[in-house]
Amino acid sequence: MVKSTVRFPEPVIEEIESLVDEGVVESKSEFHRFCSEYVLAQLLDDYEPKTLDFEALEEQLVRESPGPSGEDSVSFLESVLFVRKQALRGNVQDAEDFIDHHYAPHERDAVLLEELLSFYRESAPESSSPPHRSVQPEQR
Repeated sequence: MVKSTVRFPEPVIEEIESLVDEGVVESKSEFHRFCSEYVLAQLLDDYEPKTLDFEALEEQLVRESPGPSGEDSVSFLESVLFVRKQALRGNVQDAEDFIDHHYAPHERDAVLLEELLSFYRESAPESSSPPHRSVQPEQR
């Protein structure tokens, strides 16, 4: 495996650490690997996750998550696509506002979305141009 250092907001790390403490995941690294592969699997039709026990983690972390409810309800995949689109356009603040409006900070989906957004935050140059795309471009 390749080691990669990524910085996260403190509340995100606290939530991940609570999942580790509860025994939901074995380590922060396992959580990060799962989240990355989960998003890739949702975005890319031909992506096959390589994380050990991926399906069990998916069942525990995603399928059991209640997700948003009410009039503003959107599916998790719709949220991923919206956050990604805003980040690619350099609208990180809009993506953050979307997450804050649709999810409580402690919800697992919010943590996953914040993790996705952090990759774009880190790769965003100081200029107003959008960050480099790390996955295939959207099909129209």
